[in-house]
Amino acid sequence: MKAKTWYQIHMVLGIFGASFLLVLGLTGSLLVYGKELQSLTGAHSIVIQKNRLPLDDLYKRLLTQIPQGSVAGWLLSDLNDQADQVWFHDLETPSRESVYLVNPYNGTVIGKLKENRSDSLYGFLIVLHYSLFMGGVGYFLTGCIAFIYLFLAISGIKLYKRFWVSLFRLRWKESAQILFSDLHKFVGINAIWFHLVLAITGGWWSLRDTVILRYPEEKVVHHLWNSNDSIDQLVEKTKIEIPGFRLGYVSFPHHSKEEPIGIYGNRFDSSGLESRYGSYIRYDVNTKQIFDKVDMSKESFLNQVLDSFRPLHFGTFANHFSKVIWVIGGLSPAILAISGLSIYYIKRKNKRRRTQKIPLSSSV
Repeated sequence: MKAKTWYQIHMVLGIFGASFLLVLGLTGSLLVYGKELQSLTGAHSIVIQKNRLPLDDLYKRLLTQIPQGSVAGWLLSDLNDQADQVWFHDLETPSRESVYLVNPYNGTVIGKLKENRSDSLYGFLIVLHYSLFMGGVGYFLTGCIAFIYLFLAISGIKLYKRFWVSLFRLRWKESAQILFSDLHKFVGINAIWFHLVLAITGGWWSLRDTVILRYPEEKVVHHLWNSNDSIDQLVEKTKIEIPGFRLGYVSFPHHSKEEPIGIYGNRFDSSGLESRYGSYIRYDVNTKQIFDKVDMSKESFLNQVLDSFRPLHFGTFANHFSKVIWVIGGLSPAILAISGLSIYYIKRKNKRRRTQKIPLSSSV
């Protein structure tokens, strides 16, 4: 394929995806510290106490404060001043899923998220970033944008073969077109590794969840988990099976009688590239025997790579060091979108000026 064709495809896809990349870049950058930003706003914050209550106590206290129904999932907060999130299906309206906020220190329900998560800064950013508030269609669309982003990165490499010539060049005193062109190349080339990571990880999630995996129609069956059974005992059993296990999420059966209860988390001594829910054990609800088990430290290299996509995408693998870099890098898609559109606009404007001058010069 000729260089001109590469350029034309790069330009067309860049114009189409610019507004999306702008939104995804800005929200992605904020999401790196999304939970910390939410803490600063004071929304849903709680007073930090010494110890959390056992999950069994929290579960029973929750049921006394909400309508009849079934708990579907319990997400433990990874910030001490933030509430746990509990997914719940009401007995009267089982198709509607609610998310309650529970104080892990005393079991008090302190609030309930709106259906579109707009009353939680972190929830708002997550939904906007993943689906643009368009549901499954939006999730598929953001996946398509991720693959466009990947092609833009690859085609950019193809177009600027001699990238080292303009690796650090920014001609501030030249025309606006030259400056935006330099800025576009500067950000595109120097952050190429970052573009590839974001595009591949984001694109894979969308491809996996919308094309590869098949989800059966949601059907809620109530009272599959007996509140007298112990969640904490299963967590302790999991810690024996997976040494150093740290709980992150509990998935309760709510689809069928055969569905197990899942204890998800990771290991304290795991590398930063292991996701928070990479290791898990699911148990038979009745016998409490192991249904299936995944210890990410013993998984295949491919599974470990796929599991690392989450910390790689959000930059959490090296604590604040990587997170600060990801905040800055997260702005690169937005910068590329703005600079690319500016280049296109200036070129179009200059072309119109030249065509307007041709009749005047020919009539003399």
